[in-house]
Amino acid sequence: MPGTTFTVDAFKYGSLDFCTAYFLTHFHSDHYGGLTKTGFSGHIYCSRITANCVTRKIGVSAKQVHPLPMNTRCIVQDVYVTLLDAEHCPGAAIILFEVPVDGGKVVRIVHTGDFRASRRHIDQIACVFTTPLVSPVLPEMLSDKDRCQDAADNGKPQIDYVYLDTTYLDPTYSFPCQRQVIAAVGEACHKIQSCPEFLPSLITQARDSQRRHSQKHSVVDTPTPQPARKSVQITQWFKPLQQLFSAPPASKNKRRTLFVVGTYTIGKEKLFVEIARRLQAKIYMTPEKRKLLNCLESPGLTELLTDDMYEAQVHAVSMNVVNMRGMTEYLQAVRQKSTFTSIVAFSPTGWSHAGSYFPAVQAPLVQPQGIAAAELDAIYASGDIAGLVDALAVSARLNDDSSGRSFGINRLKPRGSSNSVTIFPVPYSEHSSFAELARFVCSLNCKQVVPTRRSGDALDEGWQL
Repeated sequence: MPGTTFTVDAFKYGSLDFCTAYFLTHFHSDHYGGLTKTGFSGHIYCSRITANCVTRKIGVSAKQVHPLPMNTRCIVQDVYVTLLDAEHCPGAAIILFEVPVDGGKVVRIVHTGDFRASRRHIDQIACVFTTPLVSPVLPEMLSDKDRCQDAADNGKPQIDYVYLDTTYLDPTYSFPCQRQVIAAVGEACHKIQSCPEFLPSLITQARDSQRRHSQKHSVVDTPTPQPARKSVQITQWFKPLQQLFSAPPASKNKRRTLFVVGTYTIGKEKLFVEIARRLQAKIYMTPEKRKLLNCLESPGLTELLTDDMYEAQVHAVSMNVVNMRGMTEYLQAVRQKSTFTSIVAFSPTGWSHAGSYFPAVQAPLVQPQGIAAAELDAIYASGDIAGLVDALAVSARLNDDSSGRSFGINRLKPRGSSNSVTIFPVPYSEHSSFAELARFVCSLNCKQVVPTRRSGDALDEGWQL
């Protein structure tokens, strides 16, 4: 970090001679990669949850790991450091650095790590940076919504560097707010559980919608050929044989659905907890993952967990097995000692959802109160970048939902389905969309923005913040 001997998420470079403090934003492998139990002698600073993961999962000595309290200004080697909840995964933190320099000046640095930007972040950053260094910053201050909003409204303190999570630096991606997605998935699972006709109806609607879309965009409208009468007769002749040799349908009382959620090392907990809550069911995961979730120190979550995979109706599994083949094999393994007859799986990732207010894309991304999407389009088309920046900043102040559209059950569309397995991609993102990134940056008075991810040279050249 400029003006310090600190690094953030830089473990892949090994031990650095100049570094006196290694900060870790959260416990995802692309951020702690390179950190090992042996061969690392530096001192790590992070949140308590992340510290638990580092010591218990990797085995780094607790003497080298220094957990910092959230929402509290601390001093690390004469630099003021504040951790804010990044709304990414448990323990993920936005790190604010305030570096005193000669002449009484302060260099202010924001490192977002991976984050889901919101108005609350903008207000909390303003509250921290407008509080004199001689005064404390405490959790009760940053939980006071009115106080933080007043700090943001009364001025924008200059920020020298913003290290920005640019995972979705692409205007084609927009996401509904997490609360809506979680509620929709929970409601869908409840209906699937209580109404046997609901899931088949949802699948039929999705297929009909896809068929209409294909017909609408087909180049040549070719009429469907009528089957020959002989073929009809053959089909009729085979029906009794099909009924004779096909397995009898399972009784409705005996049918039981297993709900599966794809997850990463840590993250997506809100989704499978909501499903378990709506179904009043237990959650199963591998012993290794359960050991990691114990690091969260959440009694409410622990109460929902069970080691019996045949009892639990909600399973948290690795994201890379949430596909038709993986779920079919998973069901075959589970049903040997259980009454489960089908799987409904969810693949929660921001990559499953796209749409933007930019003119080249159909669906509007931002529809904030007081500023119409058409107005933003007009500003963008005119080339008035300063005007667009002002409009995005105002939108961030007025509206905290990037999509401007509600997300309900009707927006859930299966990606694949068979008689026993159905998979839904879910736009549950723990990263910021393009509009959220733009609004975040435009709402701060920052001198320099440094992207922490590169999605491709062409993309970076076309969309720079």
